[in-house]
Amino acid sequence: MHKKLETMMGKFGGYIYDNPFKVLLVVLALLAAPIAHVPQIKMDTSTEGFMHDEDPVLLTYNDFRAQFGRDERIVLAIKSDKIFTLDFLKKLKNIHEDIENNVPFLDDVTSLYNVRNTRGEGDKLITDDLLEPFPTTQEDVARIKKQAMASHFYKDLLLSQDGKMTTIVIETDAYSHEGEKEVSAEDAFEDDFGDETSNVSASTSTDDIKFLTDAENHKLLDAIHAIVKKYNGNDFQIYVAGSPAVNNSLKAQMQADMQKFMRVTFLIIIVFLFIMFRRVTAVFYPLLVIILSLLATVGTMAWAGTAFKLPTQIVPSLLLAVSIGATVHILSIFFDRFNKTADKRDALSYTLGHSGLAIAMTSVTTAIGVGSFYGSEVAPIADLGTYASLGVMISLFLTLTLLPALLAMTKIKPKSNKAAGKLDALMRRLAIIPVKYYKAIIAGSAILVFLALFASAKIELSHNPLHWFQPGDYDRVSTEVIDEAMNGSVTLEVVVDTKKENGWNDPEHLNKLNTLSDKLETYTDKYTQIGKVVSLATIVKETNRALHENKEKFYSIPQDANLVSQELLLFENSGSDDLEDVVDSQFSKARITIKLPWTDAVKAHDVLSYVKAESKRAFPNDEVTTTGMIPLLIHTFAGAVHSSVISYIIAFVLISLMMIFILGSVRIGLLSMIPNLTPIILGLLIMVVKPIPLDMFTLLIGSIAIGLAVDDTIHFMHNFKRYYLETNDASKAIEHTFYTTGKAMVITTIVLSLGFYAYMMANMISVQNFGLLTGSVIIFALLADLLLAPALMMVVTKWGWIK
Repeated sequence: MHKKLETMMGKFGGYIYDNPFKVLLVVLALLAAPIAHVPQIKMDTSTEGFMHDEDPVLLTYNDFRAQFGRDERIVLAIKSDKIFTLDFLKKLKNIHEDIENNVPFLDDVTSLYNVRNTRGEGDKLITDDLLEPFPTTQEDVARIKKQAMASHFYKDLLLSQDGKMTTIVIETDAYSHEGEKEVSAEDAFEDDFGDETSNVSASTSTDDIKFLTDAENHKLLDAIHAIVKKYNGNDFQIYVAGSPAVNNSLKAQMQADMQKFMRVTFLIIIVFLFIMFRRVTAVFYPLLVIILSLLATVGTMAWAGTAFKLPTQIVPSLLLAVSIGATVHILSIFFDRFNKTADKRDALSYTLGHSGLAIAMTSVTTAIGVGSFYGSEVAPIADLGTYASLGVMISLFLTLTLLPALLAMTKIKPKSNKAAGKLDALMRRLAIIPVKYYKAIIAGSAILVFLALFASAKIELSHNPLHWFQPGDYDRVSTEVIDEAMNGSVTLEVVVDTKKENGWNDPEHLNKLNTLSDKLETYTDKYTQIGKVVSLATIVKETNRALHENKEKFYSIPQDANLVSQELLLFENSGSDDLEDVVDSQFSKARITIKLPWTDAVKAHDVLSYVKAESKRAFPNDEVTTTGMIPLLIHTFAGAVHSSVISYIIAFVLISLMMIFILGSVRIGLLSMIPNLTPIILGLLIMVVKPIPLDMFTLLIGSIAIGLAVDDTIHFMHNFKRYYLETNDASKAIEHTFYTTGKAMVITTIVLSLGFYAYMMANMISVQNFGLLTGSVIIFALLADLLLAPALMMVVTKWGWIK
């Protein structure tokens, strides 16, 4: 069957030579539609973008946002020794108003300038702004300082405990403005988006809701950073934190790094292809195949409405690796033959007959390997499985059609290639090593594999996008400074639903809420701590104190239900809308906001478990829901690990079956998986030595490793078997394989490893690690197929397994 297929491929090469323009027209017609959609591709770095639309965790989060608005806040922290001076407060007022007037998509802006100041005057409850009226003397400022420093509510929310840092907390609209008329930032703010939860009830289907987009988040953060630049100074040092800010910078830096080093990789490919082949066609045509494969894949993503997310950013790198491998094999065999015969038709027929089937099998196997991610619990990893496998097949189609058609249409002359000649001599010398030292190679490989597996137990699981930035990066520094001074910059949200109207007017429930809040604020572990808890209990206690002559001893929950109802009614009528943030309009659902430092998702598992357990214990008869950014991150990474393990197992099984089918032997097919897996296992050793954590990025490097290792192994094993059956001599079969396929494998490895190692000069640590590991695994894959695979073949031929 193999011979029949190879004969068909050879005839197909002749057909392409005879009809290159027809082939070219068909190819261009098929690519036109997907490529036309490329400009529509979007980028999404949001935390919720990691989940499928039907994921229960995401649905819970969307219900929360529909009820209470967006939980992710942007925090501007201002560090100064002169916070309570007239000059500072005037500057704070100016920047606060500048943000309100010039930043789009705002829901609320809170700072010392406008934070609620709940107090009693006689029998009246007043909730005006802290700086209303604005102070005019230092005596006024001193009074405000005393009041602010004594406030339970302000502490660790708007003011650090030492009084040397204050924050501006920015809450953005939950919903997208796409499709609306263009309005000014001031009008957008003045519209009653603060009351948006009344317009879209929690029962509204979240399928009909479009939340604030990545592009809108980017636009508002650009406006914020422009204002920060305007006001930043020695006595007014501004730091910006919060998950929207971190995700926006992550997107910008990741895109910049990936785009920059894709260009560097292309340059390296151009240089080395020209050195090896000394022909412009051998440089330009592979690049054309790569670019068209990428454009068609990205265009299909845009056509299907799938956004580019952080994990799917490795799709171009995977396609680059697979496309270069396939095109170099075609060019290497073609020019070797053409330089000898000067017959282009014969060279094309021979090339596709010799390597066309192997290239097709490698691409199908690679597509199966990465396609195993299709069922991932994490949406962008599932997208990776879909579109990476599609891209591999597009690349295969172009390699076997467009590339030969272009070669057929181009006027080329046979010529000697000194670089290729030197490589031929090198390959002949290398072929001796696995023949002479096969026992040592197998033993050494086994030791390295066992050492890597043993050491891999030390690899840490991690999902901390903040640590993908350099230690001195502004966003990372800002987050760490704010976390240190203000005890946190991100939140975890708990919603307690009593399932009955006015359920939260009940003093018993409020007492439990107050006790729970106090208990949560004492939590600490070796990785994180809870910095502050804000809930309905905070407002009730403030109101009760204000209505009892502002005496601190009345900062407590009233024990009479009627009194609670009266006080909450007075608070509502006082002009403050802060109740909307902590309870629904029916007083049946209460929101508990728990502030804590930015924490690695893996290490935040304990605090999440503690919050869930204590909340359930406090309200055993109510529906308790935990949501927010931290649960989303934990859920995402847990899903990524679980799905990746299953995907790699599926890939191993499917690739094993493919290898058995391709090589026509169960024993040899299974044996060939050893050089396939060895590069990935040795990659774990680098992760231990470096050290590099097992995170969202490093989890996916295996997909590229599978693609490259399988490609090289199939090419080697397929050609070795052919030459062994012709010569019945293992050493000659290895030499012939090295001289043909081995040469293409070396060229591919040099080009790709240098290209990926260039990523180590990136700014993002995650991109650096990606480059180091991918480049190293590519080299390990070559060594496994030039040393370990032939060494194993030396053994199996002695055992008589190949017939």
